[in-house]
Amino acid sequence: MKWRYAVSYGKMKPGWTTEQIEKDMEKYKAEVEKAGVKLVFWGHPLGVSENIMAVYDVGKTMDNWLKIMATAPYTDTRTHFVVEH
Repeated sequence: MKWRYAVSYGKMKPGWTTEQIEKDMEKYKAEVEKAGVKLVFWGHPLGVSENIMAVYDVGKTMDNWLKIMATAPYTDTRTHFVVEH
């Protein structure tokens, strides 16, 4: 079995505007891709206390994803993993 996707929920920074969120997430997407991880999409989840989420394609190993999570532009992350088998 290998890891494939990571779904991360977090909280937006206080005072973050729509324009700033989009700018920060585009910058983050580029950083993530340099680390060998793909940010598939991000958005705002419903029904949970967090107000931002991101879905990552981590490939065959979580190592690179674990390194980039410390640089996420949102805070208070909690994560669910979906595995491919």
